[in-house]
Amino acid sequence: MSIPPGWSAQKLAEFLAAVSSFATESAAAAGAVERVAESLDAEVVAIVSRGASVTAIGYPEGATPVAELAAVAGGQRAELTVPGSGSCPAAVVPLEHPPGARLVVARSGPDPLSTDELGLLHAMARVTSMTLRMRRYIDDERALRKESQRQSAENAHLLATLTDHQVLLERLADEQAALRRVATLVARQPAASAVLASVTEEVGRLLNAGFTQMLRYEGREMATAVAGWLDPDVRGREIPVGTRLPATGALAGHVLQQRTSTRMNSTSLLTGGPIADHVRGCGLRSATASPIEVEGRLWGVMIAGWPAPEPPVDAESRIAEFAQLVATSISNAQARAEVVRLAAEQAALRRVATLVAKGEKPAVIFTRVAEEIARISHVDNGFVLRFEPDDTLTVVASSGRVEVPMQVGSNWPLDGDSVAARVFHTGRPARMDSYHGASGPIADAIPSADFAAVGAPIVIGDRLWGAATAMTAPSPDTPTEPEAIRPAGLPVEAEDRIAKFADLVAIAISNADAREQLTASRARVVAASDEARRRFERNLHDGVQQGLVSLALTLREAESMAPPDTPELHAAIGRVVDGLNGVLEELREISRGLHPAILSEGGLAYALRSLARRSAVPTTLNVRVPGRLPERVEVPAYYVVSEALTNAAKHAQASVVDIDVDATNGIARIVVRDDGIGGAEIGQGSGLIGLVDRVEAAGGEFTITSPPGEGTSLLATFPLAQQ
Repeated sequence: MSIPPGWSAQKLAEFLAAVSSFATESAAAAGAVERVAESLDAEVVAIVSRGASVTAIGYPEGATPVAELAAVAGGQRAELTVPGSGSCPAAVVPLEHPPGARLVVARSGPDPLSTDELGLLHAMARVTSMTLRMRRYIDDERALRKESQRQSAENAHLLATLTDHQVLLERLADEQAALRRVATLVARQPAASAVLASVTEEVGRLLNAGFTQMLRYEGREMATAVAGWLDPDVRGREIPVGTRLPATGALAGHVLQQRTSTRMNSTSLLTGGPIADHVRGCGLRSATASPIEVEGRLWGVMIAGWPAPEPPVDAESRIAEFAQLVATSISNAQARAEVVRLAAEQAALRRVATLVAKGEKPAVIFTRVAEEIARISHVDNGFVLRFEPDDTLTVVASSGRVEVPMQVGSNWPLDGDSVAARVFHTGRPARMDSYHGASGPIADAIPSADFAAVGAPIVIGDRLWGAATAMTAPSPDTPTEPEAIRPAGLPVEAEDRIAKFADLVAIAISNADAREQLTASRARVVAASDEARRRFERNLHDGVQQGLVSLALTLREAESMAPPDTPELHAAIGRVVDGLNGVLEELREISRGLHPAILSEGGLAYALRSLARRSAVPTTLNVRVPGRLPERVEVPAYYVVSEALTNAAKHAQASVVDIDVDATNGIARIVVRDDGIGGAEIGQGSGLIGLVDRVEAAGGEFTITSPPGEGTSLLATFPLAQQ
């Protein structure tokens, strides 16, 4: 294009004025590419930074070719596709800001930018860089100013709040100091009992009480002392930690029933119940009781007593703040315990699931399930029960730390009321928080009516097979640390936890049934196949083989009767006889492959010696078997050795094969090793998969070890006793 004098300076001045008018960095970048396009009559202008488009014009919305722009900006290509005009020369100018950015310009036509246009483009690039950097500084400063204003407003609000509460803070200085001490203790996450003791003492000292006691409710009838404090000047003593007492009367009983605070003066304290009597026994004349709630559930009560005839006016409200810290501490302790419990439960489920996946025997899985149930938090004993057709149950597994007279193998009628009876009659999970009022053989055998139990059904298909149950004993008189925070009895989700183990038991039983059916089916198939082979072998031996032998003898007789001057006839008959003998030997080999008659006649050791003699690979044989083994063991053992020798000759390139057979401790072991090339795998067409079927159909196990270049070792083991 023709460039008039002064054109560049005018364009640059206009460009500077336009770009400087934008308020933000992003707006300035967009304005810059528009003004560059106008100044150079370009269809496409873009700013590309770090392989991405910062801003671009000349493309439909959402259709910017970022990869192509990045390639041009990086110098990988010199032309850019201009919409409507095709590939056109492109100019690329570096920008000082953003770091690493490039200004890319392309316009239609074959001619690149002129020298003057390039000079103007470089100048506009410098102006753009300077403007974008300045706008970035301004944007950053604006953001900092906004953040500073926000923080100032927040600080002002905090200052106002602190000012508003200054009087209250001063008035409650002692209380806040006590709360801070307890809060600091809670934040350190010590043992819950330490927090409970600290809170009880702080409340007593702060409110100038003579006695404070914290009780945890157990059900709807009882409470347990978990912390206590007594002023040294007060006679008597606090209720010992671990003491269980009735949750009745106008103090603990009122809070339990109403879930609200209550107070008693010197007059009402006279008839306030057993805890009020204890307060009076310490020489105190008034008391309050305040609820402690944990996550919306009434957990316990804080009781305080004073020598004055009336409690302090604000005693309940001040105790409430400490109750919140107690709730936080208990929640934290319970949360930690819950995390530990979940981790332990998942680990237990994984251990049982691993046994199930490995196909372990059901009896082993039953025992492990009972053990794992007994390890569940708040559970003392675990049981796996099988329901019998005569409406009784059999204990198939039991584990726990509490002596319960339900031994493994014992049989119990399902009469009366028990968790097992409820599962049996409903087919659904059941729980009993106590055995009070329950009757029947199982209920009578429970050591205490305060025992709690839950159970979940074990269902196989649509058949109720049995139940997995858990039992917990009453809390001890002196609770341990976990006892100090645990709820009474079994947790509400105990049925769900036990149900997971019940499901694994059901899977184990189903798998065992399926394996037994599969093993029996395979054994029947293998037995039928062996019988067919045996029958075919007998038919060959008694029919075709005997016929060929008779025919060969007849030909020999004919040969002897032929005239001596017919040598050609003698030779022909001899060839026929030799051919018949060859066919006869081939039939014998086929017969041995179908079913080894030598095995039936002479036993495994004799048959293996025959295999070793006929082996194409030098073989050593060591048999330590006293007498005959069961036929179900001898036949697959023979085929293991036969197949191993065949593979060693055909595939392994072995120079020697070692065969070792022994039968000790009720187990027959067959080991075949070669020094070949290794690399054998079951299922690669070597006949090994057929051996697996034969061995497992006989109740045995088959393993192969064949690392490449290190030979192959086969191991087959069989139980000698029929399972």
